[in-house]
Amino acid sequence: MKNSGNIQKFVDYNKILFVHFISTDQKINCPIKCLETDTFAEVEEQLYQQYEEYRETNNNFIFKGKLVLRFKTISENNIKNGDKVQLIKIE
Repeated sequence: MKNSGNIQKFVDYNKILFVHFISTDQKINCPIKCLETDTFAEVEEQLYQQYEEYRETNNNFIFKGKLVLRFKTISENNIKNGDKVQLIKIE
């Protein structure tokens, strides 16, 4: 049988976590499912799939008073299951 190019990734159910996004304008209050090995940029992309209008804005993300580094993993940013990340739209 021919592979259609879809790659299935099997994940340990216990490794799934949620990052909770909250925007300063109160329009986003949304958990996003991810893995600790995902880069923050991958999780950010999932957020933009649900909130397309934020894709067109310049955004910073703050966690525990620090700027989140987009190309580091969730784990490298010290984000744990259920942690809240604030989206700040830069005008």
